Amino acid sequence: MASFGIQDAEKYGGQGGGGFFSLKNDMETARIKILYRDIDDVQGMSVHKVPVGDKERYVNCLREYGDPVDVCPFCAAKKFTQAKYFVPIYNLDEDRAQTWERGKTFGAKLSSLCAHYPNLFTHTFDVERHGKAKDTQTFYEFYEVGQPDANDSLENYEMPQILGGIVLDKTAEDMRYYLDRGKFPEDSNAQQEPISRGRSANYDEQPVRRRPADSRRDTY
Repeated sequence: MASFGIQDAEKYGGQGGGGFFSLKNDMETARIKILYRDIDDVQGMSVHKVPVGDKERYVNCLREYGDPVDVCPFCAAKKFTQAKYFVPIYNLDEDRAQTWERGKTFGAKLSSLCAHYPNLFTHTFDVERHGKAKDTQTFYEFYEVGQPDANDSLENYEMPQILGGIVLDKTAEDMRYYLDRGKFPEDSNAQQEPISRGRSANYDEQPVRRRPADSRRDTY
């Protein structure tokens, strides 16, 4: 499995935007929790994007950094790889757990937030988009809202399934089958697992203390 820690993000290529949680318009906001304790929880993934049925799906790249290309049949077939973060969040506006799909440049934002906010998941943020749709100069501001909840726990949230769910977990044999036939074996995990609806978060509305956590740019 080609996963990487935040310190190794630059070793992996590609990036993109979109995902299950998104802010699509300039100045659009949402109130969220980022479900990481600290920087050690942040893991990126190197993935391929291929057609599966009538959809495009991410598939886990089998190569670790420095591995020969033939370790992963999709790499050997010159299928493009992308470095992604699938950030678990709790969307307080919608009262559910979601995944925020971001490119590797978002690692700098995650690193800054983890450094400034111990037990990151206990903090609540208003996140605000700066940039119109498809603007490659788009970036996000994070404003802490109220005080951290010392009684909060990650056990209160159901984490979305990334590998084997959002990202298909395929073997080299599965990939060779796909390259020959244009589909994966029927007993392979071709169906996407839905993102679980998290438990209701108990929080009180508090006056917004708008303090930007970081203002580095993040590509759309």
